[in-house]
Formats: sequence, structure tokens, C-alpha cells
Amino acid sequence: MTELTEQNLFRGGNIFLLDKLNNYDSEIEGTPYFNPEFDNGKIIFENGNSYSGDIRIDLVSQNFQIRGKDGKITPIEVNDKVKIQIDGKTYRLHSINSKDYGDIGILRVCIELKNLSLYYFPRKILREPLKSRINAPGSAFNNEEKSEWIDDGFFFFFKNEKYIKVPTKYKKLIELRIFDEDKLKSFRKKNKLDLKKENKLIELVEYFNHI
Repeated sequence: MTELTEQNLFRGGNIFLLDKLNNYDSEIEGTPYFNPEFDNGKIIFENGNSYSGDIRIDLVSQNFQIRGKDGKITPIEVNDKVKIQIDGKTYRLHSINSKDYGDIGILRVCIELKNLSLYYFPRKILREPLKSRINAPGSAFNNEEKSEWIDDGFFFFFKNEKYIKVPTKYKKLIELRIFDEDKLKSFRKKNKLDLKKENKLIELVEYFNHI
């Protein structure tokens, strides 16, 4: 285990140091980061080398930031050969190539199997306040709601080299036609499938991976 520094990252390869941090509007409520504080994490390279240090995820820019012992914050981009472990969970850059969700995304590994895998896509989006088209007489503008960063994460199935957004409704899952409908109904009855719960989705992936 080696200290996470810019110099060590250059030696490791597959990581690109960005020129500057993104400056987000301080008037926006919430945070664009997975955790506004830095967590102790580990960067693991394909060759097995690893570096430990303070890391956080910028969910809006879809990159990572590291903090040195001197307090300096450096934004970095990684490729799909690099794994990031934070709080016991593994993240990796994926080529999603979606017109709806972007070309790339940092996904958290839920379970990776040969025929079917499950990932979580942590995201933040900006919610703008609703403004009335007609202001009531004497209304105070300083009472308007502020813009806010809100969670907009969801799960992906990865099957046949495609990332498929996991719906939250059972009917929509059937419409995807990626699972045999009769077997899916049987699984749902026995396992009380809940498409919003990660542990239930993992059970689903484990079951259909072997079929």
C-alpha cells in the first residue's frame, strides 16, 4: 500500500490529472458530490498496485478528487482499467454510450457475473425552483426556493454488452424482454421481488445468471 500522491498516480498510468477543479455555485443547496467530505479510499491498478488516501466522487462531472496531506485537492479522471474503493465499495468508469445518460459514467459494482451483472449509477441533477409566472402584489422575492442538487441514481443491468436501466415497476421489467416471463413470475412469487432494493436485484441477477 502506497500513499496517494500526484507523483505516484503518474507512475501508475491510466489516470489523468485535470487542470482545475469545477467551481459550483455556492448558492445552490445540497452537494454535487457523493459525500462532500473526503473518505479514505484506495485506487487499484490493473497490475495490482494500489494507493491509499482521501478520495471523493464528483457526481456531476463524473470524476474523482484526491486530497493530499497538504490539503491540496486534485481532480482526476480514470479509465476502465482502474478500480476505486471507497468505504468498502468498488467503483469503476464504464462506457455506457447512452443518449439519455451520457457516454461514460462512474458505476458502483453490486454484483458482476458471467452472463448478467448489476451496477448502481450514482448521479446528481440540478432541480430548479418553480417560479410563478404571475407574482402576487407585495410578494417577497427572497422567499423563492433555491436551486438544489438532488439524487437521481438508479441501477443498470449489464447483459449482452449493453447497459439496461432497471425499471422500478414490474410491468416495465417484463416489457424489457430480457428475462423469460414465466420464470420471472415464478421468481417474483418466491422471492418477493422489489425492484427498488439492491439485495433483491442481486438475488434476481444471481438466479438468471445461471439460466
